[in-house]
Amino acid sequence: MKKLNVFIISQEEPFYIPKVIRYLVEHQNENFQIVGATRLQPYRKNKTMKDWLLERTQIYTYWELFITTCFFIYCKVWYKLLSKIGVYNPFFVQAVYQKNAIQELTIQDINSKEYLDELKKLNIDIILSISPPQLFEKDLLELPNVACLNAHGTLLPRHRGVFGSWWMLFEGDKEVGTTIHTMIDKLDAGEIVWQKEIPMPHKATQYSIAYYTKKIMAEGLVDTLNKYAKHEVKMLSSPYQESYHKAPSKEQGKAFHKKGLRVVKWSNAKLTLSKSF
Repeated sequence: MKKLNVFIISQEEPFYIPKVIRYLVEHQNENFQIVGATRLQPYRKNKTMKDWLLERTQIYTYWELFITTCFFIYCKVWYKLLSKIGVYNPFFVQAVYQKNAIQELTIQDINSKEYLDELKKLNIDIILSISPPQLFEKDLLELPNVACLNAHGTLLPRHRGVFGSWWMLFEGDKEVGTTIHTMIDKLDAGEIVWQKEIPMPHKATQYSIAYYTKKIMAEGLVDTLNKYAKHEVKMLSSPYQESYHKAPSKEQGKAFHKKGLRVVKWSNAKLTLSKSF
């Protein structure tokens, strides 16, 4: 049985993606190995960090922005200072790769010829898409020997698009979950190869939902890679009705809070700032 060569394309985000990638790295086995990775900035290619921040000010209260800022300071500033004296930073995707000697390819445009040429040298079987802010175009989708797989933190085809955790709360979903699917030239579409749901967490916030769906995602990715290696993957049909969302508007942000819903609370620190699932 051939060990699959896996390449990860994600973004540099401190709270949840490092946990997912650490879980993947720790669960490499005789079925798959991670041969490389790319980290992108969190904002989309046609956006700036200012745009990224403005999107969030539409849906956060000032108090929620303060809590989030404190979380970021803990992850990005405090641990960055500690790293200067040799302390491992568990909230930095790059640190996970460096600790495990995983090669990183740095690029601005994942669909560029330069980048594709570098990927071809790695003989990649599966590319894993974990919340990257750029869309995969045709040449990238066709590059791996087996498949491009996207891990999406909702129960597709429900809540295609962005801010899935927020929309699950806003629309009153009774369950949350994650979907892993093959990628085609359409956002959050393709054939579903893995899906799991759990009841909506008690007193859920957007941040707590993100934690639980990313935890399910990590477990599902390992399970899916093992099945691909053993040729045991089966395509699934989803019982959920399709919907698509863009970033919430300011008016929707106000309606969200009028319902008594919250993006983040101090109590979320136990999950958000944990070093692993």
